[in-house]
Amino acid sequence: MAFFWVLLGVVVILVALLAVPLEWTFNVRLQAGERAADSHIRWLFGLVKVRTTGSGDAESSRKARTSKKPGKPKAKRRHSPLAAMTVDGFVRRVLHLVRRLLSAIHVHHLNLNARLGLGDAADTGRLWGFVGPLSVLLNQPRAARIYIEPEFYDEVFDFETDGRIQVVPLRLVGLMLGFLLSFNTLRAFRAMRAGSQ
Repeated sequence: MAFFWVLLGVVVILVALLAVPLEWTFNVRLQAGERAADSHIRWLFGLVKVRTTGSGDAESSRKARTSKKPGKPKAKRRHSPLAAMTVDGFVRRVLHLVRRLLSAIHVHHLNLNARLGLGDAADTGRLWGFVGPLSVLLNQPRAARIYIEPEFYDEVFDFETDGRIQVVPLRLVGLMLGFLLSFNTLRAFRAMRAGSQ
């Protein structure tokens, strides 16, 4: 019986901590394979502060260290994330999730400029059919400025973003668990695995 009360107390404390708002200020840039990031996270009304930074130099040096290790060449597997979009109702489910996540996030300001291309006009067009409406949804908060440009002939993923947002982690955990455990998401995951070679 004592174990039950201890477990219940731990759960209550965990839920209470997740109900405390978390504020994230960030500035991220990814261009021509070079990455730079600077972000600050404040939690428990400023009692907990975490700063994270990243740069392309650190990333490239880590890749250089790992590339020196000898090993057997791995067989290439081609994953097909676009196969998930063919699952009936999955795109609608993702857009519904994005809409609910946006309602759970308080955006003080958010700016995003991006160029996106898969190297094939047909694949980029199919992806843009999903990203286009998504970018419109992301523009809904008054403080958000989102601009995503498709690139139909080159393989490119460049973006620059900065913002300050506030979230209640408990709401996000509930929404994400509901999405990940849904029947449509499980079917989409199976379709992605079946599309890999």
